[in-house]
Amino acid sequence: MEKKVLFVVYQSPVGSIWVNEGFRTAFGMYGEDIEPAVLLMESASVALSKNTSPESLGLLPVKIVQRFIKRYETPVYAIKEDINKYNVKNIDENFNAEIINKDSLSDFFHKFDYVIFM
Repeated sequence: MEKKVLFVVYQSPVGSIWVNEGFRTAFGMYGEDIEPAVLLMESASVALSKNTSPESLGLLPVKIVQRFIKRYETPVYAIKEDINKYNVKNIDENFNAEIINKDSLSDFFHKFDYVIFM
């Protein structure tokens, strides 16, 4: 039986490698008996914008991340209130992100065997 693991990233991609590392870690789990998912919350939600270019900071380009998301069908989640708070516009549909409400986080976290904050 596969373990479900949620990687929660809450720091923005600006000056931080955590969004990048969250996805890299999730993609590395496919060689194990683990079903990963990624939740972008707080300022990390800005990574969903089409205007984000982590490759300019020497990080994994968004297009490569999106290719792996599509290939492995990695679930990506974001919090509606954080998207509004950080004024994230022009969300890139290639993330195929499911937007959830902050008040449902407790129930959401309980769907996973492990929740790892990065």
